[in-house]
Amino acid sequence: NSQTTTLSVKAAANTVDSTYTCVITSNESQEINKPTVVKLNVFAVALDDEVVTTATDQNLVCTISGLSQETPVTWIDPDNNEISDTDTNNYVVDQGTYIFGSKASTLTIKTAKFASLSSEDVFKCRLKSALYPTNSPDV
Repeated sequence: NSQTTTLSVKAAANTVDSTYTCVITSNESQEINKPTVVKLNVFAVALDDEVVTTATDQNLVCTISGLSQETPVTWIDPDNNEISDTDTNNYVVDQGTYIFGSKASTLTIKTAKFASLSSEDVFKCRLKSALYPTNSPDV
């Protein structure tokens, strides 16, 4: 048996890395006031809006800072699907290099893809936490 507890921290209080202690009491497991330390790591993501031409390949850059370790980035297409590294006819995905808590991932959209895009289409970068893969935000 297992139990999952979720701590929600409001954005206004979520500005720096923090440590919380969860205290567990379980009659079933015979645990009384067992402390478990939970770390909340805060990072920043910058992604600028771009107005682009369809005549040449275009690059979108997702810059992430405040990371405590290498974190994979997944690019999401306008249909909310993950962009595959193997879709080289339409895209080039560069994960970037993790340096001193930051990385910049680049998505190159090839000219061949522009015919199927509209001016309303939005691309996203998604962080995949190595420690908490189910709690990864879209940007």
